[in-house]
Amino acid sequence: LIYCDEPIQKALVSNHDLEDDEVWMITKTAFIDFQVDLEPAGRIVIGLFGEAAPNTATNFAALIRGNYGGDSKFGFKGTRMHRLVPDFVLQGGDITNEDGTGGKSIYGETFNDEPMIHSHNASGFVSMANKGKPNTNGSQFFITLNRARWLDGKHIVFGKVLEGMDVIETINDIKADKDGFPNKLIVIEDCGLIKHKAYVLPEDSRY
Repeated sequence: LIYCDEPIQKALVSNHDLEDDEVWMITKTAFIDFQVDLEPAGRIVIGLFGEAAPNTATNFAALIRGNYGGDSKFGFKGTRMHRLVPDFVLQGGDITNEDGTGGKSIYGETFNDEPMIHSHNASGFVSMANKGKPNTNGSQFFITLNRARWLDGKHIVFGKVLEGMDVIETINDIKADKDGFPNKLIVIEDCGLIKHKAYVLPEDSRY
């Protein structure tokens, strides 16, 4: 793999008036290596919809890269996936508290929603968690484990798992308590960006 070390530009932009190909444009690709109870659990690869959700994708890419602004704790590496609801979502990205109560973005504590173009219409979509109200995106994200269309219009879908759904399905089998806290330690052991040219996600990979 060729890892990308180009700087992340923090710029708030608009995603209005996109053509269909632009909606499905993968502008960056990220990898996450999971660890479960201190044992390697596999890698997933996520394509980011940088045209459809430019600000959200930029925030996620910066946190995947880590060490944002020279702060070694400003990133996803080493943080836990704190919530697992089987056949619904796997959630993480709380880079401050690691329990679902914290997180922050590269734009400040939170940033505003973007037009919500993509649907949670299958497993493997990557979307922003928020504080239960509009314009409260930080760093927390979730991966859908099934279709969840009722989340449409409430959370920004900004990516899709391209490789490693078998890893996600194995994690989905881990038990959790009534609040969704996993009974095993699920950690982002490593993560980063993979350098490539932007491309349109093929139709057979969209659902």
